[in-house]
This record gives sequence, structure tokens and C-alpha cells, in this order.
Amino acid sequence: MSVWQSVAPFVVGHRGGRGEGWPPENTLEAFERARQQGARAVELDVRTSAEGEAVVFHDPTMTRMTSGRDSRRVVDIPLGQLRAVDLGAGSRIPTLVDVLAWARSPGIGVNVEVKYDVPNRTDVVRAAARAMRQCDTDVLISSFDPFMLAAVAALAPAVPRALLTHAGQPRWAGAVQALLRPPLVSAMHLERTQVGSGSIAGKYRALRIGIWTVNSQLEAVDFVRRGAAWIISDMAGDVVEALRGGCAPV
Repeated sequence: MSVWQSVAPFVVGHRGGRGEGWPPENTLEAFERARQQGARAVELDVRTSAEGEAVVFHDPTMTRMTSGRDSRRVVDIPLGQLRAVDLGAGSRIPTLVDVLAWARSPGIGVNVEVKYDVPNRTDVVRAAARAMRQCDTDVLISSFDPFMLAAVAALAPAVPRALLTHAGQPRWAGAVQALLRPPLVSAMHLERTQVGSGSIAGKYRALRIGIWTVNSQLEAVDFVRRGAAWIISDMAGDVVEALRGGCAPV
């Protein structure tokens, strides 16, 4: 059974993991660390290289991850040059196919966020769909852009989809979110600051709810007790430990 259909709540490693002691985010080393710490899925970000290959990288430019040594846009860089960049301790930028192939053997779920701050959103969706067709991996696609999710539904209808939301979205976004239901999406990923009081699951009929980015153990236990299906965290091991200690299955 797909991890995204699991009855028991679980932890998703956000970009694998981030913070002191972690390998660089969105690398195979970070994803493997999250798996070792008990995460049942990892979250990653996808945009395209100059050739249109789906690569795993969060920012539109290389600036932050290279400490200012390279300020080029990811979309302008050939795949071979992207693969040559050392993000630290020998960690490299993987393609989406690389990560999906890694995840298949241990049966780890992969939450693929297709980035919308790109020159051509259709190119990103097509690249992600091509990669998914190459690998029989347990995938959930997410995006802040409902139109990208609709494009994914057309190209890869069997892959479940989740709408991402954040507290700074314009008012009209709430109206769009209220209309979204299966089969277009099966889940919604709420920013942790958007979660009010009371039942979480009860507010979103027929949708499973993931919460991002939760690094507080107390918050994680509270969200799960109120109905969150999964917790997306930079600190997978800490949250897994908290959920077990708080009598919430993971």
C-alpha cells in the first residue's frame, strides 16, 4: 500500500533535513539520513536544468547553496555542470530520477514539489512526469499552483496530488482552496501557522492533511492528535521520537 494512503500518521523529511549536523538539503545524503531517522517519506523540490531535465533543487538560483560562489539560474545551467557542483562534503545535486531510484528499494515515499517560480511551469510538470514514468516509486506531487496540479493530473493521472498553502497567500487563494476536492487533489499541505484550534481533518472534507514545516516536538504531537496525516519536518528523527513518546503511531 502507498505510504500516502497509510492510516497511521508519519513523518516526512523536509528536503531530507536541514540544520546543524545535516548534509546539504535536497541531496541523496540528506534523504538517506531522514530514512535512517525513521521518516517514511521525504519531500523535495523540482525545477529544470537547461536541457529540461528534472533536477532536485529548491532555489531558482545557485547563490544560497554555493555561499555566493555561483549566482546563475538553475534553469540556465546544463545538467553536467549542475552535477559537478559540490554543495559540501562531496554532496551533489541529484536528478529526480536519481532520487526516485534511491527511494524505490527501501520503499520510501517521495513528495515531489514542482516549483512555480520558473520561466515555464509546463516544462517543469512535463519533466517531473517523465521522471516518474521511469521509476516505479511511491510518489505524491504537490504545488502551490493549482493549475500545475491540473497539468499533472492530465499527464500522470494515477499519481496523487496535494495543494500547498501558506499564510501569506492572497484572499482569492482561500476561495480556490475551498473548491479543491478529489479527484484533482487528495491532500492539502498547510503551513503550520495556518492551523487553528480544534480538529484538523474535520475542516477539510475528503482530504488528507500534511503540516509543514514542523520542528517543534510538542506541535507535532498536537497536530497528529488533532488529525494530521503526516508531519513535514527539517528534523525527522526528533519528530519521530516525539510522536512515539506521545503515543502517536508513526
